[in-house]
Amino acid sequence: MIGSRIVFVFLLVFGPVALGSLSAQQGNASRAGWISDEGCGAKHTKPGGADCVQKCWRGGASVGHPEWKPQRAVFVADKDRAIWIVENPETVTNFPAAHVLVAGNFDSAKKSVYVEKITPAAQ
Repeated sequence: MIGSRIVFVFLLVFGPVALGSLSAQQGNASRAGWISDEGCGAKHTKPGGADCVQKCWRGGASVGHPEWKPQRAVFVADKDRAIWIVENPETVTNFPAAHVLVAGNFDSAKKSVYVEKITPAAQ
């Protein structure tokens, strides 16, 4: 009986702390930034890099460099230049090197984002 009371008190005290830390790690948000590739990251945070981003997404075999491996799609946030791996890259394929607004679930523990909505950002 005493053991179950201790467990109850423990959960009552530390349960909200654990839930608070989980919500700090993951959150739905909208952020402005650029779509790029993992290899170049923030280098494509200006117009004109779409060709390079698309080549990096495909890998180098299409341009005579089979040693270049395909790169993952990333989102580079305007606010802090943080680089987030896009978990569902099919949502960003039409936006290489584009300035966009991304709404989605940002996971700070994994530095990844699950994109729910993407739209071109106002210039």
